[in-house]
Amino acid sequence: MMSFNYAREKRMFDREWEQLHKEYAAAGMNEAAIAQMKAFDWGWFCSRRVYSDHIQALPEESPYDEEGRSTLFRKFAALSVAFEQGQASDRYAWVETIEDEELYRQLRTLSTADLELITLIAMEGYRQSEVARMWGCSRNAINKRMQKIKAILRRG
Repeated sequence: MMSFNYAREKRMFDREWEQLHKEYAAAGMNEAAIAQMKAFDWGWFCSRRVYSDHIQALPEESPYDEEGRSTLFRKFAALSVAFEQGQASDRYAWVETIEDEELYRQLRTLSTADLELITLIAMEGYRQSEVARMWGCSRNAINKRMQKIKAILRRG
């Protein structure tokens, strides 16, 4: 679907209204009535433009791979890290692999629940809705907790 080309559509609107104005005047309509009709058509033109600016085609493929993980994991594979189960004695040992000292320090200040949430979502690939089901809370609660964690990590 092509996007709304405002300049082209506006020229067509103006040309059409130039013709309509002549026809309405020839039919005996007064200028106030013609102006009201043009204002109505202009409102419709603008609403059609807003509508076309706010719709988009749905993606043809699912945003999740066969394993149910976001395809962003595939797109940004270089940014992800995999750990062997036997490699770490602690569930949160991934924190020890962080090379950025400031980020490492901030992660160490997080609660066990916050570290568990990051581990589930970032390291194990769970979706927020899945974590919410596991923890018996709403997806919104998980989202708010993630926002809180992000704020803590940004503050540093």
